Amino acid sequence: MTAGYGDPMEKLTAERERIIEELASEKPRLMNYIRRRARNVSETEDIYQEAMARLARQLQTGELPANPAGYLYRIATNIINDNMRRRQEPMESVDELADSLSCEQPQPDQQLNDQQCLALFVKQLNELPTTTRNIIIMRKLDGKTNVEIARHLGLSAKAVEKQLNRALKAIESKMARYLEPRA
Repeated sequence: MTAGYGDPMEKLTAERERIIEELASEKPRLMNYIRRRARNVSETEDIYQEAMARLARQLQTGELPANPAGYLYRIATNIINDNMRRRQEPMESVDELADSLSCEQPQPDQQLNDQQCLALFVKQLNELPTTTRNIIIMRKLDGKTNVEIARHLGLSAKAVEKQLNRALKAIESKMARYLEPRA
């Protein structure tokens, strides 16, 4: 060997060591990356070890990747994909996924239906005589008893009960006709 020129093997070994050191600092981020993508979180360490082993084999060939960290992430992604294919875990269909998600609010069509029913009920309620309407409001919204309503309006409890029952039946019958499915 000529003086002034380093041994190519030493240079290659030094470059490999630099890459390994660089990737050691990347381990926490790579582990998080694997954990987020792997279906089985308990396999995270195994996937990491396999990725490092594949990278080490690549480095032994003498071919050094231009972007070692990016190359390691690609290896990890390939291992994750291989594992998923091997297990043949089918992805959930969009419909199955949508069915599994619960929502506290009713669907838009149900909301519209509920709004229409409420509007119809309010319309029917407003068409009642004032005393009957007040009886329904005091009973259903204010939670007053028939006796309390009777005392407030100067009626008998039996009269309040009769007006309440007749009015609710009339509203129910009108709403039922409106809400019947159209053929």
